[in-house]
Amino acid sequence: MLIPDPAPSRPAPQALATSSDYRVMTLCAAVLAASAVVFYANPGLDLAVSSWFYTPGHGFALDKTLPLEVVRKLGIGITFATIAALIGIGVWWRLTPDATKRWPSTTPWADWLFLTTGMALGPGLLVNLVVKPIWGRARPRHIEEFGGALHFSPAWVISDQCRWGCSFVSGEAAATFMVLAFCFVAPPLWQRAMLIVGCLLTLMISIARIAVGGHFLSDVVTAWLLMGLVIVVLHAQIYHGTLLGPLQQWLPRR
Repeated sequence: MLIPDPAPSRPAPQALATSSDYRVMTLCAAVLAASAVVFYANPGLDLAVSSWFYTPGHGFALDKTLPLEVVRKLGIGITFATIAALIGIGVWWRLTPDATKRWPSTTPWADWLFLTTGMALGPGLLVNLVVKPIWGRARPRHIEEFGGALHFSPAWVISDQCRWGCSFVSGEAAATFMVLAFCFVAPPLWQRAMLIVGCLLTLMISIARIAVGGHFLSDVVTAWLLMGLVIVVLHAQIYHGTLLGPLQQWLPRR
């Protein structure tokens, strides 16, 4: 009597680098480089877009208005709620290992590492602790063209007009863009909805920051592209070991 083989279990994610990983990373890097060339070669583009929301003698009229203030607080709230939730989930899983069984995929710790590292390295380290202090770009509301006292500096030009909390790049646009990272770990039925919500939220907050003179167009676009590159690089590394070798073998599985 022949005994049938047991039903195959769900296959583990690939632990080897794939050529598609390199193609996607190269594409993201190329788009980022192309945008840098466009904004560097056309600095007037930033001034033109910001001028749409500026009225001489009145400044950026939409600044401090209730709708845009609500939009900004919504973005900040979602960012901090996401960080708190990821920390809480990590602690909960360490104290209650069986809790990972409720996660929709078979690689809960890889998913958690991907999301947590993305938030920490992207908006946290790369944007706020590296790019902003180094480039030192003044915000639109602070430059001479819009009633301020500081000098305008084009995107990607290192300046001394700001030391902390600078304009380039937008931290809020970067943080809300990272919501899209959840599309990579969400169940298939949720992915489209999360993609739509993430894109709408990122676009809404980015436009609001431009409208109140908090950022230039290049600040938010560059933030999107930088975070897109961070997401694809981290995903390729954590799940496929593309750059530094496979990490999956060191992470606990369900």
